Amino acid sequence: MLKRFEKLLVEPLVYVILDVDIADDPVKCGVEVAAAGGRLLQLRAKNWGGRQMVELARQLKAELPSEALLIVNDRVDVALAAGADGVHVGPEDLSISDVRKIAPNLIVGGSARSAEVAMELERQGAHYLGSGAVYDAHAIKPNASEPQGPELIRRVMEAVDIPVFGIGGINAQNVRPVIEAGASGVAVIREVVASGDSQAAYRQLLTAARNR
Repeated sequence: MLKRFEKLLVEPLVYVILDVDIADDPVKCGVEVAAAGGRLLQLRAKNWGGRQMVELARQLKAELPSEALLIVNDRVDVALAAGADGVHVGPEDLSISDVRKIAPNLIVGGSARSAEVAMELERQGAHYLGSGAVYDAHAIKPNASEPQGPELIRRVMEAVDIPVFGIGGINAQNVRPVIEAGASGVAVIREVVASGDSQAAYRQLLTAARNR
């Protein structure tokens, strides 16, 4: 799975987070994104029970093309039970090092709000990082950290050797400075999931990220 992930990093990626609180039908949205070329998706269900989340993750994994990678937010148990490709853990979840012990074959991502945190997560064995907030993300996440701009990505990229995805308030109009700061790609939720046309929104953002 890690080799498949690494092969995706030839060009900037758009990493779509399928938040069940925002997506009317996260499976349908995920399939549409994959049909538009999306190859890295995350399932986020912060307030769901484990059994319900496993069922949804299994359904999504079954309907995605084999080349698409599915990451589960927070829950390493759900990722393992559903046969997902990876897990993304935040500062309140299991540590990266503990996840690597429990699930050595999963792709493991972490969240870094500073270069110092990024270095520690890399030391623990993170395969990639989400770093933000780059721009203002309070509209979707009331407790989001204050925006630090693309310069945050530059600082984090200088500190670590693993892929870094900018996150927080990113859209087709402001994505290029994030990529130009060195990001491997960007992670988005509302820009695609709540767009009303996830395929078109994904393609527009990917085109802008790759400056085509």
